[in-house]
Amino acid sequence: MRAVELQLLPEGGSFPGIDTTFSSLGAVSRDAVMNLGWHSDGSYTLLYRLTAQSLDPLREAIESNEDVQQYELIVEDETNVYAFLHVSEHEVLSELLTITEEHALLLEPPFRFTERGVRVTVAGEQASLQRAFDDVTDRIAVDVEWMGGYSPDRADTIGRLTERQREALSTAHELGYYETPREVSFEEVATELDCASSTANELLRRAESKIIDAVLAE
Repeated sequence: MRAVELQLLPEGGSFPGIDTTFSSLGAVSRDAVMNLGWHSDGSYTLLYRLTAQSLDPLREAIESNEDVQQYELIVEDETNVYAFLHVSEHEVLSELLTITEEHALLLEPPFRFTERGVRVTVAGEQASLQRAFDDVTDRIAVDVEWMGGYSPDRADTIGRLTERQREALSTAHELGYYETPREVSFEEVATELDCASSTANELLRRAESKIIDAVLAE
């Protein structure tokens, strides 16, 4: 069984409906969709994790959105809030969910928002993943970030780093790149890895980004 971590890149950086509403609110930041349910009538239940400076604009935006059938806000602390929503169907999202069903794939939440779109992990048989990828890219822009073996019982994100990213992290650590102050530069890490400085920098940046995402998602 294989897994792929990718970014879905919808036009404008958000999906139609409530997602676009949230993305347009200056006082609200979308962190992740913690859970997603797709129902027989086409509607969805969504559990968003949001950062909100004020709840009033958030409530007003939700209540004025005609797609929202019902909702509840669960306040975690001064700025972090969960929004449970039952919303109407939108074609783009249903098409993507249909592709996962047709190819018998698993979607692994949470689905984390980035500056460009949303990061999703999909698991299944390799041939099914390839066919689904071909179907998805006909519908929406996609950026594949990682692929490898699927380990459902492994909670840490190290298992989702590529072999080269793990090698870069390990080498950088052994050389003292993460000491304070740093004992080597990423150019010296690149020399040890026998690659260009820009390549070493990119390997470390992507690996660090995945680890930080995993820590913040806990």
